[in-house]
This record gives sequence, C-alpha cells and structure tokens, in this order.
Amino acid sequence: MFQFSYPRTHPTGQTRKSVEAVMPRWALVIVLASGVSLVSACDASVGTSSQITEEESRVREVLDRYLRSIDTADVALASEVWAHSPTVEAVTPFGRFKGWDTVRNGLYIDFLQKLFSERRLTASDVSVRVTGDAAWAVFDWSFAAKRADGQPFVSSGWESHVYQRVNGRWAIVQLHYSAPVQPQ
Repeated sequence: MFQFSYPRTHPTGQTRKSVEAVMPRWALVIVLASGVSLVSACDASVGTSSQITEEESRVREVLDRYLRSIDTADVALASEVWAHSPTVEAVTPFGRFKGWDTVRNGLYIDFLQKLFSERRLTASDVSVRVTGDAAWAVFDWSFAAKRADGQPFVSSGWESHVYQRVNGRWAIVQLHYSAPVQPQ
C-alpha cells in the first residue's frame, strides 16, 4: 500500500497532527496504466518514433548537402537545400540576408566564392528535431579555409537551422550562426 502523511487544518481551524491516505495497489495500477495510455495517444498524434527517425534522417541529409554547398561554394547545390522564398533568412556575424536571392549573392557568391579559395565546414554535436512540417537542427561548427590571398582562416561557433517541408521536400528557411567574441 502507498501511504503518505501531512499536516492538515480542519475546517473548524484546528490542526490535525497527520492524516493517512491509503491507495490500494489496484488503484496505483490504474493510474500507471492511464499514464501509459496517454503517452501512447500522444505518440500516435505525433507519429511513431520510427517515422520521426526517418524524417530526422531526411533533415540530416539536407544538412549534409548544405555542408557540401559551403565547402564547394556551389550555388546550384545551395539552391537545392534552401527554400526559394522572400522570407528565407540567414543571420551571420557579417550580415543578415533576407530572401533566397540575397542569401545566394551575399553568403555564397560575395562571401564564400570571392573571399576563399578553399573551404571546409565541419559540424559536430548535431541535434535534429522534427515536428509536423517543421524541423530544426543545432550544431557546433568549425570552418577551416584558405583566403583568396592564400592566408589560412580558421573559425568556430554554433549554428541553428529551421527547415520547412514543402511538397514533401525539406528545405532551409532560416539559418543563424554565432562565433565566439574575440578578446580585445
């Protein structure tokens, strides 16, 4: 039996020293079974864990293609992973880009293609979550590159993406990345 005691004030204002409540084992079993049913119902409304894992894998595939698009500064590959909407946004330490055309020109052409001759973006500690037609990924990144003048460039930080599923295809709709503040 499950028992607990606590001080209680009687309606007349007198305090009783303790009250014992006894819950029979069958009642505890009913409470636990109800909890399991509730969790199962929630899982059914969201999807089974194997479906979520499948969708997370699809989002990770888009993330992998995004990383390749950065490494190669490939605008054609980038256009496959980004949504082509005027509401797409990329927030970086060197600027905020709104709309696919601005992301393509500002991030891929002006930054990656013009400033670097070689690039390598590596993601670690990747976390992906999916809910319905929205997903997000958060990860640590390290970027090793060779600048156009031949000098090495290395940086690291954190990045988050928001993905949207449109017509069965996952695409990046928002990106935000941060780099640690450099001491002065």
